Amino acid sequence: MHPVLDSFRHTVVVSLLLSLEPVGIGQESPSTKSSTNADPSETIVGDALLNQEAYSFLATMITQYGHRLPGTPGNDQSLDYLQKELENLGVEVHRESFQHPGWVRGDDRAILIQPENRPLRSITLGYVDRQNPVEAPVALLRSIDLDTLDRKALDGRIILVPSSLRLNQAKYLRLANDFGVCGALLMNRVNGGQLLARVANHDGDAPPFPLFGITREDGLRLRAQLEVDIPVVVRLETLSQIKPMSSENLVAVLPGESDERIVLGAHFDSWDLGQGAMDNGLGVAQLFEVARLLQKHSPKNAYTVAIVFFNAEEWGLWGSRRYVEAHRDDPIRVMINVDMVGDITGVNAMGFDELVPVLDSFSANLGALKFSRKLANQTWLGSDHHPFILEGFPAITFYAPIPADDVRYYHDVADTFDKVDPALLAKSSAITALLVHHLANDTASDLRRYSREETANLFRKAGLEKRMVDAGQWPFADIPSKP
Repeated sequence: MHPVLDSFRHTVVVSLLLSLEPVGIGQESPSTKSSTNADPSETIVGDALLNQEAYSFLATMITQYGHRLPGTPGNDQSLDYLQKELENLGVEVHRESFQHPGWVRGDDRAILIQPENRPLRSITLGYVDRQNPVEAPVALLRSIDLDTLDRKALDGRIILVPSSLRLNQAKYLRLANDFGVCGALLMNRVNGGQLLARVANHDGDAPPFPLFGITREDGLRLRAQLEVDIPVVVRLETLSQIKPMSSENLVAVLPGESDERIVLGAHFDSWDLGQGAMDNGLGVAQLFEVARLLQKHSPKNAYTVAIVFFNAEEWGLWGSRRYVEAHRDDPIRVMINVDMVGDITGVNAMGFDELVPVLDSFSANLGALKFSRKLANQTWLGSDHHPFILEGFPAITFYAPIPADDVRYYHDVADTFDKVDPALLAKSSAITALLVHHLANDTASDLRRYSREETANLFRKAGLEKRMVDAGQWPFADIPSKP
């Protein structure tokens, strides 16, 4: 190391650590003190910020292996690389295989036939299955209240669906069976030619007709033409296929004094248009860095730490669903979900009141890293914390925005490594590691698994019951709502 650079690094880390009032520093609180470790907060933060190992790891994985769509070489090779790097750190690692509905993307096309002939920039939704080509007039879908629609206006048509309308499998089936709809073009919500890769549903069921996402710009052009009665005709060609698949979750374990465990999770897979750098390469790198930091600075804690890289999240949370099915009897104290975590400015107790004082105390002791946003306490859907909460396990998510220009194409071609900010990645990894360490040594807080009744009320309080019922994912029909 050059002596001037070495002196600079020393000055930076000392200045940083003087500004940081880490959890437990200067205290003997039983809620944060491990019986086997002095508090490592300062070394965790300094190591993360100065060495930036998370950034180096992510750069290598993405550059060498690309996207991580399940069933592709990129997913397999990236998982192999991750496992090897964790094992090189001396971390205990194993894989857990699971079955799920899979999908193989084919050469799918949406082609505008009239009033001009050109391809539409489009993407097939996951679980759209191979069908014969469809060429038909386009009609605008004006409402998802299907009882108000005119069957004659939709019969034999491909529907153009504005981004403000949300459809599900039940509505697609009814549109096909009762209205004669033969395809759908789903407009994206963000301009700039964006395509948002996604699935038709989270159950692996083929929709009754082809579903294509198209850009907002193309959608608005087609809508304007339809509004003035210009005939619009589109041809849809679908070669993608549904097939059963086997994927693997990767689990890194830091054994504690107790088998009670903290689960830190992030989804490993990505969509295939870009590199999956932001979604969720960030989370993969953050979990890798937490494993590295804890293994180096606090390998033995009061509670076991399980760091789980969930596969096939983008297709319906399959990795976390299967993990919870296999581990629902494990003594899980809390789950932390890391999904597209950027600049951490707040944290969410997800409706578990017992977590509120724990997280408030944690934030208060972060010094210069203290959260600027008030603690939230309301659950939300759509990521890997959800299967855990369905089983009553407490969960935590971060409020951690990413600059809009970096994240706007998160399921599209521009989700690439150049968007990753090394300083942001290092800081978020450090805070995540501090939180995991705090929870893994907090033996005083009374964290508990909720009953089914309490869990149902948690979702009802968040106003999510109707949405879950409409999606066919409400497992609490036998539990009456409290007056």
